[in-house]
Amino acid sequence: MVSQSSEDVQSPLLDQSSSQYHISQDIPREVTPSQHSKIPTPTGPTEFNMAFVSFLLASSGVLLFSGTVWYITYNAKYILFIWHPTLMALTIFMATFGTLILQTTAKQEERNVGLNWHKLFQSVAFIAVIAGFTIIVTFKNQHEKDHFTSAHGKAGVFTFSYLLVQAIFGSILVNFPGVVGGLSKAVRMYKYHRFSGYFLLVLLYITALGGTQADWTRSQFDHIWVWLLAIVLVGVGVATRAKSSKLKIW
Repeated sequence: MVSQSSEDVQSPLLDQSSSQYHISQDIPREVTPSQHSKIPTPTGPTEFNMAFVSFLLASSGVLLFSGTVWYITYNAKYILFIWHPTLMALTIFMATFGTLILQTTAKQEERNVGLNWHKLFQSVAFIAVIAGFTIIVTFKNQHEKDHFTSAHGKAGVFTFSYLLVQAIFGSILVNFPGVVGGLSKAVRMYKYHRFSGYFLLVLLYITALGGTQADWTRSQFDHIWVWLLAIVLVGVGVATRAKSSKLKIW
């Protein structure tokens, strides 16, 4: 299970423990003025939900990025290599939505549902990144090419390794808290997992951007502004949905 930026993972786990850790389901979510405000209209004030707008921005960005990759690979001449960008685009797609799904969960029930979706999205991302990495290694072995010689290749192996560590760490915190000393200690470590997840998301997009500038990709689609626009949309969307209070690690 890949577990990245889990904004409110702690509550579902606390709810599963003894009553001393129970958190009321009716505790309201932290809301800032920028997230909800009244907008005057001819028919009266209308509530503006910034969190939803941010979700639309991020969703549009990841759909643009991954969708463009899939468009390229679908129309390109088939070779084994095609599965590498296809699967890595799936990794980015799932990792991004796995992050978004937990950012604004409010009540306990929402957190439980959000955590389950987070697990699903990140599990698919975990499988996809392993498959995508295996494909590129196999392809280069078949053609007797050196591994990890380009900046994209080096960034890729680092990001791949980081994702595996993040996935294992998140899985331990959620499913096996006893490994880190018990539930209460696991809860205190969520902030590190969450912060690390955001950093990993940045690494994923930087590495993917490098892949879009590879010779093969540019021979199929050479419009860097599309990739940059997609990344900006995702960055703005994710950043404006994040709670600053949840990102303090010291």
